[in-house]
Amino acid sequence: MQDKVIAGISGGHNAGITIYNKGEFIAIELERLFNHKNLAWCNFMPRMDGEYMTKIIKHYIKEKYGIDKIDVLRSINSDWENKQIGRFFNVDLIEHNQVRLDGKGNQIEGCSDTNETSGDGWAAFHHKSHAAGTFYQSPFDEALVFSFDGGGDDGWNLGYHFDRKKERDKQMKTIHFSFNDYGNPYFFLGYFIDDIKYIHDYGEACLTYAGKLMGYCSYGNVREDWIEPIKDYYSKWNRVGWNPVEDKAEQYLGDLGSKIGLHFDFNEHGHASGENRLKGDDAKDLIATSQYVFEELHFNEVKKLIDFYKTNVCITGGCGMNILYNTRIRDYVRKTHGKDVYIAPNSSDCGLSTGLVIDYLRPDEPMDLTYAGEEVYDDNDIFSYMIEGRVFEPLDLSKIIDQIFKDKHIYGVVQGRAEHGPRALGNRSIICSPAEGMKKVLNDRVKHREFFRPFAPIVRLEDVSTYFDWEGESRHMNFAAYVKEEYREQLASITHSDGTARIQTVTREQNELMYDMLTEAANKGFIPVLLNTSFNVAGKPILNTYKDAFAIMGKEDMNGLIIKSKYLPDVTVFKKS
Repeated sequence: MQDKVIAGISGGHNAGITIYNKGEFIAIELERLFNHKNLAWCNFMPRMDGEYMTKIIKHYIKEKYGIDKIDVLRSINSDWENKQIGRFFNVDLIEHNQVRLDGKGNQIEGCSDTNETSGDGWAAFHHKSHAAGTFYQSPFDEALVFSFDGGGDDGWNLGYHFDRKKERDKQMKTIHFSFNDYGNPYFFLGYFIDDIKYIHDYGEACLTYAGKLMGYCSYGNVREDWIEPIKDYYSKWNRVGWNPVEDKAEQYLGDLGSKIGLHFDFNEHGHASGENRLKGDDAKDLIATSQYVFEELHFNEVKKLIDFYKTNVCITGGCGMNILYNTRIRDYVRKTHGKDVYIAPNSSDCGLSTGLVIDYLRPDEPMDLTYAGEEVYDDNDIFSYMIEGRVFEPLDLSKIIDQIFKDKHIYGVVQGRAEHGPRALGNRSIICSPAEGMKKVLNDRVKHREFFRPFAPIVRLEDVSTYFDWEGESRHMNFAAYVKEEYREQLASITHSDGTARIQTVTREQNELMYDMLTEAANKGFIPVLLNTSFNVAGKPILNTYKDAFAIMGKEDMNGLIIKSKYLPDVTVFKKS
């Protein structure tokens, strides 16, 4: 595609730098590198000094990857003290929003593309990066891409039309723009739900509550008489231009509460107090109705475009992580137009730096960046864990599958490069049996998560239609499929309260170890489905060191680790002595 070294930097929450060099992508997510969840670089919190962070990253990529010179660096949310952090790199050209700069930060060129035309030219923007990153990972030659979340430097809610067969500079066109904000009103209700741990900080709350509410909503029922008041509540978050609206949240919730008979408690500073939070059916039904409204509002906004273009659809941005809505869009597109829907594994802001690079490259063929993260940081320390009193042996598939399905063992898996995205897909995973009772066992012994948060299954692609009402791939846990009635008892620990499961399909080409384990399970007469969840503990990002993996095994009641290291001749199982 390019002989140049191309880099993308996203400096907001879930910050990262992605580098394309000699045909390879390297996605460096800062939360993994610094082991601090949702870490920012320049804007948002938490972060360190932006200039010093930049010097660290510059030194890191030189020492680890031998990259000292960057030809093109594209960036968003990357201003530090009113200057571009790109100037600290050895770079020829910087593209940031509507300006091109030389390596010293002097402007060379500008453009007028923004908002309604943000996707039409070379400008670097938030939603444009989401959209390009998702489309060029998709299997499609043509698609609509809808990007929406709680903010962005080019709006809140955008739509694009992509055609990979057109000339490179004509492949992307902005077709929809609005300031309608569905992300913030959705997450904000989490402040008032007693079953969800209270988080005072707005930034942390907006990155935490949404995912939890998506699991929680299935425990409630949509109340018809609440739909219109909640629609009105959402409408109050819609912006006129770039003016903030969050400072009026107390007023919005007060109006909503008066209409539906609930009280939303705020303190004297106008912030959700964390007191007198909602419980029981009121809490569950509120979130169920909010999920319904969220889906209705965005669907009605984009349906006319879907029906006009009659082509494939991609969903991206923070709201693209809402698997219930993704599934609704998929059902509609497939049934109405015979087309398909794709959601990238890195649709959240962790994928923005990658989107910046892919937008520059605009490859002719789909890019598979599922495992584009970094190798284990301390891979060369693996030998030290062999002489500290631990038991280790080459992986015996037959033995390990019996232990998982018969003896209810729980294993951590660390292999290859990390997943690029917020979900563990077999390279940094915890796996166990999906049988009844294992959800509680896993939570009590290792994960310590809330009761309402589901665990996901991993299943071979050729088996997915046997156990789930689903046809086709679902590689990245971005859709919810119904578990077939006759298997719900046997797959109870991956079956959510609404009868669905956030499925991950896998082929041997995609993940050899996971596929072979599932095949061995099938050969031994077990249902070839594993419970698969992220290898981390509450409050920490998905791990990327053996140090953390062995620490979790030592501290938590985990039976062992399955490790595939380039320094070991075999996939190796480690257990406590």
